[in-house]
Amino acid sequence: MNREVKRYVGKNPRLKGVMNLYREVFSTQRKLSRDIPDQFPHIRGAQVSFRIEENELLIKPDELEVDLQVLREILRELGKVLEKKGEGPLEGMERFLEEELEDDEKLRGLIDAFLEHDDEELAERMEACSLGPAVLHMLLHISLAPFFWKTTGALLRKTNLGQVPQGRCPVCGDLPVMGYLRPDDGLRVLECSLCGARWGFPRIMCPFCSNMDQEKLRYIFADKDDSRRVYLCEACRKYIKISAPPGEKDEEFVLPLEDLATAHLDLAADEMGYERGCRTAFS
Repeated sequence: MNREVKRYVGKNPRLKGVMNLYREVFSTQRKLSRDIPDQFPHIRGAQVSFRIEENELLIKPDELEVDLQVLREILRELGKVLEKKGEGPLEGMERFLEEELEDDEKLRGLIDAFLEHDDEELAERMEACSLGPAVLHMLLHISLAPFFWKTTGALLRKTNLGQVPQGRCPVCGDLPVMGYLRPDDGLRVLECSLCGARWGFPRIMCPFCSNMDQEKLRYIFADKDDSRRVYLCEACRKYIKISAPPGEKDEEFVLPLEDLATAHLDLAADEMGYERGCRTAFS
């Protein structure tokens, strides 16, 4: 992580602030994830294959074990990171971390709505909190991610996600942060913005509406850099960014950093009237 941050900042010093924020968040997530018990795969063998074939999640919302006390610690530590690296105190953060987090019912309601991808319910519950919805969504996202890491790693070692024709993560159901073209065979690989799982996805298909009409799919790129592209869908007016790894070891390609480094492509797509398909923690 440190090496990659230095590489990106070396090429574009203006990225230093946001890159250091991500590095600090990741470091805190990794440190506090040690307090989360290892979660062994709850499904095995044929069950894994069956769920993938039936488009069922490998980790359903009620199958993720979230210890509220551990989550509170993670939320507090990451909340402090956001305030420390930000331009000043975040309105409502202190009250949320010190008072509202102690309400088990309120916290469990936020978690359940987030994991169920119930946007309407989540918005309603966030409105009842002192912390602004955008910051609270980010905080929930980065605080719940370590719980998925503890389950996803062991599960994916027994899973083949080489070609899954669905835009949502087959593991947790979240949307991809972005994708890349695998160097050895050109497979388009997407990475989940929440659990970090990677899966192969058809190149001629929109991950957000499954449109396969080539006349309604196109891409753009910045001048003199076609290794980073924005794939636009005319059907749903959404887009996803796809990059080529800088080296042959694509497993070392840190896509959340690449996402931050390609913010200029988000601006270009937005100016053309397209909407980002995935709302990430930092977007």
